[in-house]
Formats: sequence, C-alpha cells, structure tokens
Amino acid sequence: MTECANIRVGPLRCPTRNEILEAALALLPRGRAWQSNEGGPIAGVDIGFQPGAFSDDGFSTKYRRTPILRRFWTAVADVFAFANSRLCDLRMEFFCATRKETDDLWMAEYGLPDDCDPFPDLCVKVAALGGARCEYFSAITARMGWEIECFDGAVICGSRAGHARAGRAQPGFARALDMRINVRLRESPAYGGRIQTRPLAGRLRAGMRMACAPDISPLKCLMDRIVPAHVRVTYTTA
Repeated sequence: MTECANIRVGPLRCPTRNEILEAALALLPRGRAWQSNEGGPIAGVDIGFQPGAFSDDGFSTKYRRTPILRRFWTAVADVFAFANSRLCDLRMEFFCATRKETDDLWMAEYGLPDDCDPFPDLCVKVAALGGARCEYFSAITARMGWEIECFDGAVICGSRAGHARAGRAQPGFARALDMRINVRLRESPAYGGRIQTRPLAGRLRAGMRMACAPDISPLKCLMDRIVPAHVRVTYTTA
C-alpha cells in the first residue's frame, strides 16, 4: 500500500510576520474599497535618493505611502506573529532536552535538586526506567561515587511442588528477598570519612582508641530511593 506524499503532515513551522500578513490580505473582500483591483494593499515605496541628485534610471527616486489598510493588517500580523512564536516556544518546553524557560517547573515536578536523589540530572531522571538487579544498583551507586558489591538472595513464595505438608501452610507466608551490599570504602570517592580497623575480640588493649563504624548514611539514603520495598538490605564495609 502506497502513501501519497502530498497528504503527509509537514513539519511544524511558525509562520513569519510577512507570511501572516499576506495570508490576511488574501482573505479581504473583493472590490476597489479593498484595493483588490490593484492586487491588494501593496507595500509602500520609500525614496532612496534625493531627486535630481542622481539619475532616475539608476536609483529609486519615487515615493508612495503604504496604504492605511496594509498598515492596519501589518500591526495585526505583528501580534499574531508574536503569539505564534510563543506557542512554538511552548511546544519545546514539553521535552526535557529542549526546555529553556520552564526549568524551575521541571525541577519542582521531579523533586530536584535533592542530594539524596539517585538521578541528580533532570533528563536522566525523566528517562530512568528503574530495575531490580544488582547490576542496576551497582551502576546507580557508582555514578554517585560509591563502589559496592551486591549479592542477591532468593525469593521463596508459597510451597514448592511435591513439598507441601498438611497443616503446615500459612496464609501470606513468604520470605522477602535478602540483599547484601558490601561497600568498598577505599574505592568510593563519595566516602570522606576515616577508614579504621575495629578492635577484634581478644585483641583490645588498655588505652586503645575505639574505632567507629564508617558513616555510609548517604549511600543508605540513596539505596532507599531505588530498592523495592519488599527487599531487605544488609550493609557491610570492606
């Protein structure tokens, strides 16, 4: 089945003031009162040089005022051209990549800026599809300066075929997905705290300073935004 080229929708283009003016003049009634006998209200002619100073054959020395009818519709065309240009500009604001004047509205709509957001870039957040695999979480945290090792657990819902027992079934029984996140502090630019070795059992001596656990709360805040609610996450550091 073929498609006629003349019925295809052309690309959107904002008309210029002159195009709007000519379209408006073409819709005027016919008759001498509307100067249609002269081809419509024609544009005026401005004198180029003082008559007598130059040869009339080489330079324009004529002058004709622009008709009031044309000047009126020129003013109307100016207003329509401005309205059309703003409508064309508004169309571009519906797309993140081409927005210019509504950045504040876009940021408010997507809750940015937010130091804890996994997608600090607006257009990246708009295009984000999400995920539930370790590869996805590792990619998001790496972009925010955290190097992690992710280990998935297993999901067990209900009973397996051939393993059900009478009287042992429980309504709603399921074990949530367990995920372990091992944070590699030395390879994580986002971690700015000290890396200390915590005292081991039987190795603590008098006067030895107690080491504090590393503060990875920014990473936990980040993970809380992207990890599904049914997933239970355990954090360790290396």
